[in-house]
Amino acid sequence: MSPADRLFLDAVRSLDEALMRLDGMLGRVADWPEDRLAALLSSRLAPDMFTFAQQVRTAVQFALRIALPLADQPLPEPPSATPDLDDLRRRIAAARGALDLPDVAFEGAATRRYRERAGFADLDLTAGDFLIRFGLPNFWFHLTTAYALLRAAGAEVGKADIDGLHDYPPGFSF
Repeated sequence: MSPADRLFLDAVRSLDEALMRLDGMLGRVADWPEDRLAALLSSRLAPDMFTFAQQVRTAVQFALRIALPLADQPLPEPPSATPDLDDLRRRIAAARGALDLPDVAFEGAATRRYRERAGFADLDLTAGDFLIRFGLPNFWFHLTTAYALLRAAGAEVGKADIDGLHDYPPGFSF
């Protein structure tokens, strides 16, 4: 495998880790009362933005929209959405399963072109641009927005839940 192809494989592995951490954050609110959970699922940072539930669904879908084309695999049709936490966690589990791809699937990823739709724009991108300029920014935008909504709703989440590296004492924030 070329060093460039290895970079794409490593990027996909990082998406899987991020989805694992997202599922962990959702697990922290699983025992919330139904009304509080419903408020979280329908919360938004601004009236014209996606709800929390849609932010999570979109982050999960972007992980697949990045990984599967890089591995030269077709995208599955997303399942119908249901407005509950279990649906979000099932989506994460299914996406993590789909991301469990053999290393060989990424051979040649760096040499392909990727055609994608971004809003109303039709994109034709090199592999590097597809990953760095389109896929990863969109994935992290939706995941971070979901994190912000969790935090605003009172979930005990922190920076370590995003990158898996930071460590702070209980109650620390900035």
